[in-house]
Amino acid sequence: MQKSCCAIILRIIRYNDKTDIIDTYTNVGRLSFAINRPGKKNRSSSVKQQCHPLAILNIEADIKPKGNIHKIIEAHPAFMQKSIPFNPTKQPVAFFLAEFLSLILQEDKEDEETFNYIRNSIEWFDNSTKGFANFHLVFMIKIAHMLGLRPDISQFSKGCIFDIRNAVFCQTIPDHNNYLSPEDTLSLYQMMRLKYETMHLFKMNRIERNRCLDTILKYYSFHITSLENMKTTEVLKELFT
Repeated sequence: MQKSCCAIILRIIRYNDKTDIIDTYTNVGRLSFAINRPGKKNRSSSVKQQCHPLAILNIEADIKPKGNIHKIIEAHPAFMQKSIPFNPTKQPVAFFLAEFLSLILQEDKEDEETFNYIRNSIEWFDNSTKGFANFHLVFMIKIAHMLGLRPDISQFSKGCIFDIRNAVFCQTIPDHNNYLSPEDTLSLYQMMRLKYETMHLFKMNRIERNRCLDTILKYYSFHITSLENMKTTEVLKELFT
C-alpha cells in the first residue's frame, strides 16, 4: 500500500554489500526502509545521500502491513538542515540523541505529539547559533513527560531527594539505593523547569553537565531500558566546557 509519511532518521544499519536499512521514527510510528548503498544509479541511492542522524524526510513508500522493511518510492527533505550535519559540536549531539531515541521509542506506536515535539526540537537545534550546550539534557527531560515518566515537580521542596525508582520527590531516604542526593535533586529540578530559550541561563561546567546526563540516563534505564552501553555517550561527554 502506497503511503506518505514524515520520517526522522534514527539509525543507518548495513544490511549487506548492496543495501542499508534506515530505522526511522515517523508520524505514523517506527518504520524501517531498505535503500541501496551509494554508487548505484537509482532513486534509493540518492535517498542515502540525504540520510544522517536526525535528518527529517518526507517519504512516499510502499508500506506492507505485515512487513518489517519497506520500499521507498520517493523521498526528499522535509526540513533542510543548515548546521547539524556540518557543525563539529552539534553532530555528536545528533548522533547521541538519535541513538537515545532508537532505544526509548516504541516500535509501532503512533504518537503525533511526541513526533511533533522531536521534529520541532531538531529544527530549533539546527537554527540555534549559541547557548545550546544543555540542549540534549532539556530534550531528554521534556520527552520523558510524553512517555509518562515526568515526575510531579510540585512535590519538590528545598533539601528533598529524588526517588528514581518511584519517580517522586521526597523528604526521607527510601529503603533502596536508587535515589539522588539533595544536590543532584536540585540540579534535576532546575533542569525540569528550563525551556530551550532559557536553558543558557543555567550555567554548568562539563563535569556538572555530565553528572546531570548520567542521572537522566540512570532514570531512563530504570524505567524503560538499559542505556548503559550506548556507543555515543562518551563522545558527547567531551563536548562543551
